Amino acid sequence: MEQILLEAMLRQHGFTKGKSCLTNLVAFYDGVTTSVDKGRATDVIYLDFCKAFDTDLHNILPSKQESGINKFADDTKLSGVVDMPERRDVIQRDLGMLKKWAHVNLMRFKKAKCKALHLGQGNPCYQYRLGEGIESSPAEKDLGVLVHEKLHMS
Repeated sequence: MEQILLEAMLRQHGFTKGKSCLTNLVAFYDGVTTSVDKGRATDVIYLDFCKAFDTDLHNILPSKQESGINKFADDTKLSGVVDMPERRDVIQRDLGMLKKWAHVNLMRFKKAKCKALHLGQGNPCYQYRLGEGIESSPAEKDLGVLVHEKLHMS
């Protein structure tokens, strides 16, 4: 029964009528915690665009890339497993693509609000760049929920 409810919630989240930030959080962190539970270091990059309500970021990253993009209204997250340097490079490359897309579409990032959360034991805490370095944070507020690097949520 729990699996049926989870699958139903995962299909419902997003930026559409009848879907909520709760289902977005459950779907996103289900994947993140699964990776961390398997012992895989995982990074989440929280991005904040200025006036991003009407944009479609999901279509700018080719589907074969390994990092995931998650968007709800103007809150955007880029995430991926970073247990090998090549996987960190994928996230960095995707950040570069987002930066290029933002420039072409006259969008700007609120750089002070762009943060990296490094999850899992043995995480190398790579410093990502979006033009300039993205600050690492031990906890980040995501859709009203404070997420700690130890995956404590409040």
